[in-house]
Amino acid sequence: MGKATKATKRFNRKYLKDELERRRKNKKGQELYKKRELKKSKRGDASGDTDSDQDQATGIDEVDDLADFAASTLGRKENLSKFMEADPENDSDAGNSTDSEDMAALLQEDEDDDDSSDDDADLSSGETGETDEDEEDVFKKELEAMKEKDPDFFKYMQQNDPASLKILEQNSEDADEADSDAEMEADESGDDVASGAEVTVKMLNQWEREIKKDHSIKALKKLLLAFYAASHMDSERNGQSDAPYRIQGMSIFNKTVSTTIRAAPHAFAHHAPVVNGKVQAKGKVRVVQALLKSYMASLLELLRQMSDAAMIQYLIKECERVVVYFRSFARYTRELVKELLRQFGSASADDGVRISSLLALRQLAAGATGDVVDMALKGMYLTYVRHSSVKNMASLTTIQLMRNCGVELYGCDGGASYQHAFVYIRQLAIHLRNSMQLRSKESFRAIYNWQFVNSLAFWTEVLATYCGDRADDQPDLCATLESLVYPLVQIIMGVARLVPTAKYFPLRIHCIGLLLRLSSATGIYVPVLPLAIEILESPEFLGRRPVKSTLKPLPLDAHLKAPKEYEHTRVYLESVLESVFGILADTVAAQSVRIAFPEWVVPATLQLRRWRKRVGKSWTRFSKQLQGLLEKIDQSARLVQQNRTKLDFSPSNLTAANQFMSTTEPNSTPVGTYAASLRKVRAQQRALLLEAEAAE
Repeated sequence: MGKATKATKRFNRKYLKDELERRRKNKKGQELYKKRELKKSKRGDASGDTDSDQDQATGIDEVDDLADFAASTLGRKENLSKFMEADPENDSDAGNSTDSEDMAALLQEDEDDDDSSDDDADLSSGETGETDEDEEDVFKKELEAMKEKDPDFFKYMQQNDPASLKILEQNSEDADEADSDAEMEADESGDDVASGAEVTVKMLNQWEREIKKDHSIKALKKLLLAFYAASHMDSERNGQSDAPYRIQGMSIFNKTVSTTIRAAPHAFAHHAPVVNGKVQAKGKVRVVQALLKSYMASLLELLRQMSDAAMIQYLIKECERVVVYFRSFARYTRELVKELLRQFGSASADDGVRISSLLALRQLAAGATGDVVDMALKGMYLTYVRHSSVKNMASLTTIQLMRNCGVELYGCDGGASYQHAFVYIRQLAIHLRNSMQLRSKESFRAIYNWQFVNSLAFWTEVLATYCGDRADDQPDLCATLESLVYPLVQIIMGVARLVPTAKYFPLRIHCIGLLLRLSSATGIYVPVLPLAIEILESPEFLGRRPVKSTLKPLPLDAHLKAPKEYEHTRVYLESVLESVFGILADTVAAQSVRIAFPEWVVPATLQLRRWRKRVGKSWTRFSKQLQGLLEKIDQSARLVQQNRTKLDFSPSNLTAANQFMSTTEPNSTPVGTYAASLRKVRAQQRALLLEAEAAE
């Protein structure tokens, strides 16, 4: 809180005691009235409906009940339901103050001599330092209303208690003083701040020189007013702008923006330096706060209006540069998070804008409070899910980039990341449970869609990254998130087997790929081979002859189910076999350096040889490909056996067994080399499909 003004001190000394007593009596009367109304409402609602608040097991409604459990597993006492209550894109609190209010705060001068103190004030707590004078204002309004409604009683008060009415006289005196101060300010400002004055290059250069040389607050204020006008040019064209400056032409607009972005942070570094991560305002605290608010509001407004990708990146980098000042004001922190998420999820945004938004969000969340971190993490995940519908091969690249950006953000706070991951993974499990119980087309559609599958892919990538690829860099985060691997694996396997029909082979292949990614990264064994072999042993390959067709090959990466015209066709089944053989090679290669590999691979090789013997003549090309895979598997098994003959420890020594062939990369084994060649071929095919789509 800032210092109390003289008027507030005078009010506290003379009138506060009587005013508080009057309010206590008024509060008692209100409580009695509420009790009477409550009794009346109870008598009138005796026959009311009792079934209006029943909970439905839809999955979403149960998520909030998990808050205490998720928090207790980490020993945290925060209420997790806070970040589940509001969507960052629909946060109404951020709009409580308008840009016109920010400009009004920038234009006003100090009201009292107390504000001119040279003491430093800490702005990092998020408090604005403004004096709270609600008590005094309410008392003044009541006295003025009494003067109009009950003039006889007001006259009686003048005769018997004139001290109570002196505050009205003081109010009039303060208004006169404010008017005289405003006139003096207008005289001092000169012609530059005349209503609608046009900004020129000479004015901008002069303001920049004064700011850099003398650290002039007046020059900074004029520059920020011009920046405000530049960010509200649309309002100016519509005749709605109340800015004291006008921007004419794009050259002046560009010059104003570049000058402000170059000079304003330099001035703030002097008037509000950052000390140990906290902003310390010098001199006139309220003036510095008004300048900071105006700059941040104009910067955000300008960012909302831009459509050019290069300009958006430039403004986001500027927001990242002054992110420490944003943290000092809760309102602008929320608005910045919302705007960065909007730019991140914009359909017209390019990769550079998304990456810049991620970097700014990560820096903002790094030193922010828990509420801001929760808002950023939740907003990032929901933005990703909203824009995760796959329309073609090109959209897969965009979704992959957004997923990688979300994974990066979830590494900034282990505790918050675990809470969000726990709640959302449990939410996916609830949806899957409901679908398995209802067994209806609508319940299946709730699972078999791109949003659900890409949500699984998001959490798979989070766990694979921080429990596998970067486990050594962030061991605490790995230990926190590792407990979520098992439930996620169970959900993915349940989704893969929910509807085991041929037209959903693409979705099963997606799920197998997620399980393989999780198993390869974390080193946790997941039984992936049975899911792949079940596809080969389906009636589509063993029981019926495929239908010949002249359709183009179906890219399974961009489909969850086969289109109707592709069902039972040879073109579709060939695409499925190519994907399944690639998965088989990758799965076997990931285990090819394990000490038990020769025994582990025996059941799979027997089933694959049996399948080749039964249907190999119908699928000649794939029969030869499978024969090559089986040969590479045998070579890798012999390599492991040769290395096992050199060992001098028993199978009970698990530590030594886990270190077996630890210096050998899986991709260097015979089956690993074969799997790498298949991946290279698939990557080339995907690149050709992307080129074909771009050409169309």
